[in-house]
Amino acid sequence: MSNLSKEWAEVRANDRVMRYRRTGTGRTIVVLLSPSHHQPPWPELIEALGSRFRVIFPEPPAADADVSDWLADFLEGLGMSNVRIVAADRFCMPTLELTLLGLDQVARVVLVPHGRGWEQGVGGALEAATGQAVVPLIVVRDGQPVEEIVQLTTGFFAA
Repeated sequence: MSNLSKEWAEVRANDRVMRYRRTGTGRTIVVLLSPSHHQPPWPELIEALGSRFRVIFPEPPAADADVSDWLADFLEGLGMSNVRIVAADRFCMPTLELTLLGLDQVARVVLVPHGRGWEQGVGGALEAATGQAVVPLIVVRDGQPVEEIVQLTTGFFAA
């Protein structure tokens, strides 16, 4: 993840201080990973996304934090709406929850779950109970070839 800024920036919202690093310019993508996720496809994906988008890579919250609240506060602190999100592992369900509750904050979602239970290449859209907004969504497998993940994700976010 060599293209990420070496310096940390921070945002404050609801008595939380959240640090992040960033790279690139353009539409914003927030990448949510656990610190242990430094194997492929992450360096390649961050590099590819950073060449076309502004990628924000927050420092993960504490293990006991309510990740949905933390993510909502983080986006509020950034002051951004229509954000694209890549969420892996423990961030998948909280991202879905936030997307359903705060449809104006999230524009597109890529979920990268680890382990079984998710279908490879699943796609679709999330729609709030009101039926007023739709958020495109795809699910990719962490074990897919790096080239496929990079191509699928960058194409999805460029749409």
